[in-house]
Amino acid sequence: MSAGAANFREPGLDRRTSAWGRRAFDRFLADLIDAIPEGIYVTNDRREIVYWSEGAEHITGYAAADVVGSHCYDDILVHEDVYGHKLCTGSCPLEECLADGRPRNVNEVFLKREDGERLAVYVKTRRFTIDGATYGVEVFGELEAVAGREVTRLIQKLSDTAVTDPLTGLFNRRYIDIALEQQFSLYRRIGQRFGVTHIDIDEFKPVNDAFGHETGDQALRFVATVLSDGTRKMDLLARYGGDEFVVISAVGGDDDLRHVGERALHAVRSSRFVTPTEETLGLTLSVGATMVKPDDESGAVVLARADGAMYEAKHAGGDSFVLQS
Repeated sequence: MSAGAANFREPGLDRRTSAWGRRAFDRFLADLIDAIPEGIYVTNDRREIVYWSEGAEHITGYAAADVVGSHCYDDILVHEDVYGHKLCTGSCPLEECLADGRPRNVNEVFLKREDGERLAVYVKTRRFTIDGATYGVEVFGELEAVAGREVTRLIQKLSDTAVTDPLTGLFNRRYIDIALEQQFSLYRRIGQRFGVTHIDIDEFKPVNDAFGHETGDQALRFVATVLSDGTRKMDLLARYGGDEFVVISAVGGDDDLRHVGERALHAVRSSRFVTPTEETLGLTLSVGATMVKPDDESGAVVLARADGAMYEAKHAGGDSFVLQS
């Protein structure tokens, strides 16, 4: 912890400790925090993460070096409520706490661990002043520890049903529509750019016609797995419906977005799907992508432009990528 954090004290601490106790508290604060099994992180008033506890490392899988210096709205943990609304870019409890000083407690939140697992947690936030500067603190712990395994499983099941495609295990269209508008809101507020990539499997109907819908479903799961394996941790991949997928990427410009689309195109092109009758099929994609623009009125407009680029790629014969500038 930084030297400035040595004076980190909760309001009211003076009335609960002796002078010696206050000195000891300051001296051993970092060790005390790291002894707590809950995850704890501290941000400044710009929501930049300045401290990440050992408990946070254990629960999330992210080391302090992975997150200190980034911002909580960078959506590293992908905080969501049970309905799939993203808290980091929407109604963030820590942001609200920093704004008005009132603590926020949320009992049912999901975060995404470094290994991709969604974990049910509870969240508590507080605002503090250190040497005249404002800081926010978020404490989070595994919900199972306080609510019990069965309750946590029920909450997880309800959440998964709301936001997950049952066939592929990816997020569904409902989730991507919510995430897209929240990403657009973040772009309007702080200028964080993003791109949308729309993906369609070429000539997928003949697969269903020739091998049956069960094999078609297996092919969809195969493509979903290939895309998921090739998608960066910070990107959001979803099945949008039928044989279509969407990726939302926090990227700075066309070159970065081009890498997202071309990586997906190459990953599926270089893979082979084996049918239950042991026939090998080479599947390809039509991929379109676009960056958000200053005159866009909504996230849906960005998605529609990516969709148009995807159809342009499909009309060109498929197995291609079109970037709409």
